[in-house]
Order: sequence, then structure tokens, then C-alpha cells
Amino acid sequence: MIDETLIILLVDDEKKFLDTISDRIRLKGFEPLLAASGKEALEIARKHKVYAAVVDMKMPEMDGLETITKLKEIDPEITTVLLTGFGDEKVREAAKALDTAYFEKDEMGSFWDFIKAPGKKKFNILLVDDEKKFLDTISDRIRLKGFEPLLAASGKEALEIARKHKVYAAVVDMKMPEMDGLETITKLKEIDPEITTVLLTGFGDEKVREAAKALDTAYFEKDRMGGFWSFVKKLQENLEDSMAAVGMASGGDLEDAAKIAKKKD
Repeated sequence: MIDETLIILLVDDEKKFLDTISDRIRLKGFEPLLAASGKEALEIARKHKVYAAVVDMKMPEMDGLETITKLKEIDPEITTVLLTGFGDEKVREAAKALDTAYFEKDEMGSFWDFIKAPGKKKFNILLVDDEKKFLDTISDRIRLKGFEPLLAASGKEALEIARKHKVYAAVVDMKMPEMDGLETITKLKEIDPEITTVLLTGFGDEKVREAAKALDTAYFEKDRMGGFWSFVKKLQENLEDSMAAVGMASGGDLEDAAKIAKKKD
């Protein structure tokens, strides 16, 4: 239950765009606060508890990346989004380094998918692959599905992340140096026996499929990702149902909690 409307700070020096996006943000259930510059955005962030900030890249005096950096100094937990009117891989990488979502203004559909109803919990999914390009591509789509991706380039790095964070699921590449996907999954389950695991492979292999099955691990081939994305959608629904059931049970609504649990089965 949300006790108060969450605030989204919108920062852009183009008033017409700011007015347009603010109307739709309000329809999404948030309270928009508008800033025409980075300096004004920082002043607002010091006075209000801001849930998220959507910041234009090109602004005079202080650009979007600098504005986001300073917003995170004020509140390290703020969710930030960088909007740009042009595609730029260097800017995208800089946004990623700041743990900031990146969207282009001429493709706003993905941005609105990202702006979910307030108060919706994000679940961590650990993505493990030594191919950076594939990791970046899948992480963007995982985020759009409502999860929070945690990235690891090796099995060793994945285990370090799993020891520090609550991970609800891990998607692991099969072929990696030093520690392959099956060994990584085995050790992840030693850390957290309840973790949901997925093995991805660039080639079909019945022996690997059987080994994944023995580890209670879903198996998908990279050239047939449709089934994987259906699995991710179902995973999100199951996790949300589980959280709802826990909330109802703790609140004494045992009958509805039992109905949700039955639906999962």
C-alpha cells in the first residue's frame, strides 16, 4: 500500500517537452516536480524526497551526466534516467557507469515501459556471461521487464555478488573460462539453495541439458530466446505472487494468501 504519492523529478531546459512528459508522469500515478536546469534540480532534491529523476543530457551550464552525479551525492538511493535527443554509445556507457537508465527521445516507448506503477518491488537477477555485448543487450531488456540486473563477467565474480546481495534468479552462460556455467550454478545453489537458475548456451547439447535438469536449472539456447523471455515473464509473475502472499499472510489475510499459493502450484 502506498501512503503517499512518489515524486519524480523531471529536468529539461525545453519547457514544451517538460510539460508534455509531466502530464503523462502524473497519469502514471507519480507527482512530477519540474526543473529547467541541473542547478534547479539539485535545489529541489535537497528540499524533497525524490523517488526518481529523469534528466535531459544536453543542458547549458550543467549537462545530464553531471546533474545525475550530483543528485546521487545528495541521495545515493535515487533512481535516475538519462534522456537524450541523439544516440551516443559513449554517453550510454557513462550512464551505465552511473547505474543510470538510458533512453533516446525518439524512442520513448521503452521509457514508458520503464516507468512502472509506483511502489512495485524490483527483484535482482544475476546475469553471468563473459561476452560483454551479449550481457549489455540482455541486461537492458531484463530491466525493462521490471527486474534489477546485476552483471558478472565470470563465475567467480558471480559468486562474489551472490554473497553480497539477495539474488532471486541467476542466468548463467555455459561456456566461460576457469569456471563453466554448470559449476557456477552448483556453487550459487550452495550459497542460496532457493535461487532460481537458468543455463544459457550457444549450442544445443543433450548432455548439458540433462546436467542442467539434475541441478533443477532451466535450459535455453541463445539462438532460441523466445522461450527464455516467456520464462522471465512467468518468473516475474511468480515472484510478485509470492510477495503478495507473504504480505497478506503477515497481515492476517490467510485465505487470500492460500489462494495465491494455490495459483502458483
